[in-house]
Amino acid sequence: MHKEEIKNNLIEELGVHFESEYDLPPLAARIFANLVITDEDGLTFEDCLLKRGASKSSISTSLNLLLQMDFVKYFTKSGDRKRYFKIAEKNTFFIKKLDRSLKKLEKESDMLHKLGEYNKQYRPEKHEENKKKRITYTKCIAEMTTTLKTTIAELKQQQS
Repeated sequence: MHKEEIKNNLIEELGVHFESEYDLPPLAARIFANLVITDEDGLTFEDCLLKRGASKSSISTSLNLLLQMDFVKYFTKSGDRKRYFKIAEKNTFFIKKLDRSLKKLEKESDMLHKLGEYNKQYRPEKHEENKKKRITYTKCIAEMTTTLKTTIAELKQQQS
């Protein structure tokens, strides 16, 4: 395979991943994948049109969504009226992604605790029946939470 064919396959794979990981529409996911893969400083609106072959309104809607979600930002070049789109702060992208995962885990842990307390008080047989599973699952969540906090701290330190 040639570089361009490999690149296109990777963009498609990344696009599918971004769709499921971030609940992005297919076109927005492919545009984001293009921005991840590009060797250029940024892509213009016209570049996105050419690379994706979609309508202007679809490209515009997708870019605006990516901007609103803080996945991309734009810049201009002196003497050039075009906007160039690129991935928003690569340094903070991973931190934000891990932070979202951390918040989900913390919410999961909180809900699990509330459910356990409810079962303990109002459904003691259910509480005892699920005790081993709950302990194992809670331990896993705690370990994942610790790992995420450590990784986020390391990434923040690397920014300095």
